[in-house]
Amino acid sequence: MKWKLFLRKNTLSAPRVSVRSHMSWPVRTAITFLLMVAAAVAGLALYNWGRHFGGPNREQLVAEVASLRSALHAATAERDRDAMKAAALQGQVQVEKAAQDQLMLQVRNLEADRARMQADLDFFESLLPVRRGEKGVVIRSFRIEPEGVAAQMHYRLLVQQAGRPDRDFVGSVQLRVTYVQNGHVSTLWVPAADAPSDARQAMQLSFRNYQRVEGSFTLPAGARLQSVQVRVLAGGAVRLRQTFAG
Repeated sequence: MKWKLFLRKNTLSAPRVSVRSHMSWPVRTAITFLLMVAAAVAGLALYNWGRHFGGPNREQLVAEVASLRSALHAATAERDRDAMKAAALQGQVQVEKAAQDQLMLQVRNLEADRARMQADLDFFESLLPVRRGEKGVVIRSFRIEPEGVAAQMHYRLLVQQAGRPDRDFVGSVQLRVTYVQNGHVSTLWVPAADAPSDARQAMQLSFRNYQRVEGSFTLPAGARLQSVQVRVLAGGAVRLRQTFAG
């Protein structure tokens, strides 16, 4: 009998016995709820930890974007103000340049008109009869003035034969220029002794009634013109001389 009981307990055919602890369902429900709460707390802690170490949250990003957008708007507005100022200044410069160009054009036109009127005056003066008693070659007009370039002088001369000449006058013109430089009076000759042939040719005279002579010369730097003596030569002798103030 004992042997049969031993075999029944240690063989596969022996009946199985389950052991259950005596725990009521309210206790099991409470334990399950506590486990769920613990899991939720762990999940929330893990989320906060990841948000803290994983970068800024949405609120921080929105604030940063708003700050950058505000700074961009301010920089854009300042750029637009500076661009408007630059455009206004550029327009003002263009207006001033246009006005300056217009004034320069007017000056050039007035200078051209003055030169034409001067030429007309010289021509009409050449038509006037010489004074009674004058004979031979006379100087009808002589003018000298600065020519824009520093120390450069431009002169115009009109010579005429008095009366009713029956032959041409052949000769030359020579200028004796007196100037003051550093308190000292000095003289230069036009044309100079070493002047080229074309400069000498420009001072030659050959006319029956009148002839114009026109040219330029340059004073030394810092010199002030004092006077110009015009000399008319023929056959190597001075036939006429006349001095004009500078």
